[in-house]
Amino acid sequence: MKELEEYLVTLRDSIDTKIPNALNTAKSLPYVRLAFGLSDLLDEFARVMVEVSTWLLDKLIEILKGALAPYFMYRLSGEWSEVRSTVTSTQSTLDANNLPAVRLWKGAAQQSYFRTATTQSAAAGKLGDIADKTRTTLLVAAGAGLAFYIGMALIVKQFLTALAIDIGLLAAGFTAIGGFADFLKTTGITTAQVTAAVTAIGVIVSNQATALRDLESLAADNGTFPDDAQGKPGWPDSLAGTFADASVEGDGESKWRLN
Repeated sequence: MKELEEYLVTLRDSIDTKIPNALNTAKSLPYVRLAFGLSDLLDEFARVMVEVSTWLLDKLIEILKGALAPYFMYRLSGEWSEVRSTVTSTQSTLDANNLPAVRLWKGAAQQSYFRTATTQSAAAGKLGDIADKTRTTLLVAAGAGLAFYIGMALIVKQFLTALAIDIGLLAAGFTAIGGFADFLKTTGITTAQVTAAVTAIGVIVSNQATALRDLESLAADNGTFPDDAQGKPGWPDSLAGTFADASVEGDGESKWRLN
């Protein structure tokens, strides 16, 4: 971002000051005033330089609006990693095979506890899948964004190097004819590179939009979240009311007992 912002300042200065000053310097040269048509050629040279530099400046301003996005995506991916770690740990803890109560209890309460723990473990696993896919999507988007801005910085730097040379050619006047062709070549390369980079990031953004829709679909799927005690879709019920048959062995009423 810092480099791109510095390049933006350089571009503005070139458009507003350096190119006009170079043109004025060239037109003040004796042989430029005497050579037929050379002054007009220099005007055209300067006009094209300003036009292309302005086009790149506008693109750069537009692109910089989203420059912080990759950073925030990377930060958010770390937060989703923490979410995934928490819920997958919960999933393992709630695994019926890891619960001593399921092994010790018998009867209806054991079966109820087993069903509840199993559904809760599956629900935690579903949250882990969502968190993992979200983390991965954010990381891919952050990496693509970073690569895009690095690439843009290299393109603009390359253009500014050529522009500085061509401003010098403009000021010299007599080298304008050869420099004009070189500048047009540089311009073609730069615009093609910027267009290709913007197109590429557009494809990536489109892919991320698809991934977001997939995540929304995954989050909306309540298949892993069975109805709660009130018959509404939600997190599996863990309230004591689920185990209403619980009583002490030996009282003649228990439907379950400890081993």
